[in-house]
Amino acid sequence: MSKIAILSVNHQLTPVEVREKVVFSPNELSNALKQFNSIQGIEACVILSTCNRSEIYSIVDDDNAQQILSDYLATTHNIAREKLDPYLVYFEGDDALKHICRVATGLDSLVLGEPQILGQLKDAYHT
Repeated sequence: MSKIAILSVNHQLTPVEVREKVVFSPNELSNALKQFNSIQGIEACVILSTCNRSEIYSIVDDDNAQQILSDYLATTHNIAREKLDPYLVYFEGDDALKHICRVATGLDSLVLGEPQILGQLKDAYHT
């Protein structure tokens, strides 16, 4: 059964030097989406990558969604999983939907309520 799954590396748990290593630049984004969408079990994907967070929003038909997302992020950025794992936050189902709402409204931003994140999320969706 398909489910919504999110993997997040964000300002709340992750030092800047780690966040910088998992940023998807605008030039990398299109190729990264193609690669991720080619993984078996991935039905759809959006990648949000800002200075304060890199998040993979996906529809997954696989019970190992957390591992798939984590492996992809680590492999794509050439980071050992054991160095990245302490900073990964995984959301699934209703928790994932709540997280998207918190991000979109700026409630999960470094500056509470900052308005730019909604536009960044919209741009990520249209990529």
